[in-house]
Amino acid sequence: MAKNKEKLAFGIFKDGLKVKIAQLALSNGIVIVQSLEESILSSALFRQEVENKEDAFVPDETGEDEIEIPELTEIEDDAFSLPEMSEFEDTEDFDSSEKDDMLPGLRDLQNFLQQFPLEKGRISFNANNEQISYFQFDSSYGTRNLHKRLLEELLSKDEIKAKNYSFDYILNSDKSGLAFIHTGKFRLFHALRDINLILSKEKYFYSCIDTNDICLINVVNHNYVFSEDDYVLILYIGFDYKVGIVLKNGMHIKTFPIIVPDSDEITMRETIYSKVLLEQDISNIPITRNILLVGDSTSDEDLEYFRSASQEGDNIARIDLGHLSVQEGMEEKITPEKIARYAIPIALAWKTLVPKSKKFSSTNLLPNRVIENQKYFKIAWHGFLVLAAIFYFAFAGTIKNLELKQDIIDYGKKNYTIERELSRNRELIKRLNEIKARLNELQANLLKVENITGNKNQWNHILDVYSRSLNKNRLSWLRDISSNNDGFTVDGYTMNRRAVIAFSHLFPESKIASVAKHEEQEHTIWKFKISSNYPDPESWKSVGKEKIEIEKPVQQEETEKPIVDEIEKESETEVITETPEEINEKYHSILTLYFSGNINNAFDKFSEFIKSYPQHKKAYNAKYFKGECLYLMNRFPEARETLTMVYNLNGSKSPDALIMLGNCSEKENDLKSAIQYWNTLIEKYPDNDLSKAAHYKIDKIEGK
Repeated sequence: MAKNKEKLAFGIFKDGLKVKIAQLALSNGIVIVQSLEESILSSALFRQEVENKEDAFVPDETGEDEIEIPELTEIEDDAFSLPEMSEFEDTEDFDSSEKDDMLPGLRDLQNFLQQFPLEKGRISFNANNEQISYFQFDSSYGTRNLHKRLLEELLSKDEIKAKNYSFDYILNSDKSGLAFIHTGKFRLFHALRDINLILSKEKYFYSCIDTNDICLINVVNHNYVFSEDDYVLILYIGFDYKVGIVLKNGMHIKTFPIIVPDSDEITMRETIYSKVLLEQDISNIPITRNILLVGDSTSDEDLEYFRSASQEGDNIARIDLGHLSVQEGMEEKITPEKIARYAIPIALAWKTLVPKSKKFSSTNLLPNRVIENQKYFKIAWHGFLVLAAIFYFAFAGTIKNLELKQDIIDYGKKNYTIERELSRNRELIKRLNEIKARLNELQANLLKVENITGNKNQWNHILDVYSRSLNKNRLSWLRDISSNNDGFTVDGYTMNRRAVIAFSHLFPESKIASVAKHEEQEHTIWKFKISSNYPDPESWKSVGKEKIEIEKPVQQEETEKPIVDEIEKESETEVITETPEEINEKYHSILTLYFSGNINNAFDKFSEFIKSYPQHKKAYNAKYFKGECLYLMNRFPEARETLTMVYNLNGSKSPDALIMLGNCSEKENDLKSAIQYWNTLIEKYPDNDLSKAAHYKIDKIEGK
């Protein structure tokens, strides 16, 4: 029997600046993995991507995004100096048109792709996750005219008319589904077309474009069978793309992003597993029972950590694509761990080889015009005459153009190493100049500190006085302390109005600027502002007498009198012009921003909402989510302060605040306080679903 011709397919997966390629072949009905390779680009593919990323970059006020300066050895330190930009600007003389035509990242991709015979197979690749919007729908939509109805739900009439989108959806057996739409150009597709013109005389054939989520769902459904009641969590940990996908009975339930700050591997694993536990607590779904690890973090050490952190009976494993074969002689290079790391490009190539398989979704975001242009067509005999004539007249010029193009390719390969080194030098210069600017900024800040404090550590004294006073006057807290040329101003809150008088006597020439009354969850809270002069350094020596006055708690008189003439009977705020519906819509838009993973922006929006609508019923929930944002930003002391305020208000979010307070203490290695918070939750709210999570966390710490 004659042997079937081998078919090739290539799956290309771009994750930030990392590019992975899986080369698969179909021979005699068997899918074989032939090659798995990856590369990291030195920049974005197109100038528009670079500009978008630069516009979107906002420095982190917490300092987490500071540049890390590497330590130098003694030999390197002697020879190390920061070059001036003029040393390079005067000597570099590149062709400006060549720089505009191709960025270093596109040239890196070209050199990476030239090792694969892309013209001999079919190509599939993933869509840019940042350009995709998702929409879950249920059986109420029905199946009649579903495509049109979903489009009208996701896009405006003008966007539909512009046709600058690609759309598809998956439909589950229970009539629920997930729709997704890609807006804008497929940048990877345009890069491949440009590279095709340089590397090959034959046109590449494009088969499919899928989202990352669909690829992962495809490989799991093709290789695993779980019971109908089991939840399965696909935990993908990649270069930029980190996400959790929950499945049940092979159907998509939800997707949640995983935000991980730059850190070492151990801290990253702990952060990821904490996010999974938090998602499990919030959604009340047992997503940790079956976890499949996919992506770059699927080593034996990763498996060992997640298994040690899980409960007994939980199934945590690296994804296994058992239906694939490996090219003979490549078993040592293509290990099970590498298969798991390349799951998405493998899924793309696999679906390309067996597109009619019912275990793969039929989704495809490849534009229809591309599909139509690639179809084979037939022409009559006179058409061949026309083609022959065209070929005859164009043959001579084509041969010369091809020769010239080949010379350009050879020249590009020879100069690739030099250009790459120059690109690295430019990045180094940019980084060094950023370090210079940061050092100058730090020096300026140090000068400001010296000008404010001099040889007097007055702020330590001020904070110490207020700390001891707050310790004795409970149910009071400070929100802000700001300085000026003459003195400083303190903003704070208290539930004991007479405590304001005690605070105004702490420093000389203090003046109560304002006192305002607020009603929060049936509790009266007084907001105050006190301005004071800086204390005389000579007076610090006689602080013994002041301590007695500070530590004496303020007693509430039977008949309360106004504190100052300036006291306000009600909080005077700006007149709210929005309708309740508009305020609710604004609140829900902030929630959407939070659950999409944009934590820093959500934190700013929640703070702004609380300040703008302090009396609104949603302000209470906004305070809680502000505490969650601080927790996810690793600002645990601030998170604990905000969550304590939420818990003391004794509202509907008090159980949630208790479990998050325990999480904050656990992150700070204060396990005793963490257990106390969780026990309080169990005792006060035994019927709340979060009590089960508190039991689980306590048992885990105590080793039960």
